[in-house]
Amino acid sequence: MASITIRFYSLWRLYLGKDCVSLDADNVEEALAQLEERFGSQLREQLQARGIKVDGKMQDYSLVLLNGINLRNVKESKLREGDILHVLPPGAGG
Repeated sequence: MASITIRFYSLWRLYLGKDCVSLDADNVEEALAQLEERFGSQLREQLQARGIKVDGKMQDYSLVLLNGINLRNVKESKLREGDILHVLPPGAGG
């Protein structure tokens, strides 16, 4: 199992009240499941309080990068010690 960091950006950081968290996971799917379990309902609550209707899992309405690479372009989902998942709202940038 790899110890990884998850960093939140922009509105997700504001709504969750956290810059980053650490967790242990073997692969990306497991990390995303843990992320959903810990923060999914809180983020949906914050968005719905602002009149934004969201369905699905947190990853469905977030941009998720693994070490700076969009998950859609990641060929292997196995995580290594020290990997970083970056989680952003889809309209964030800078």
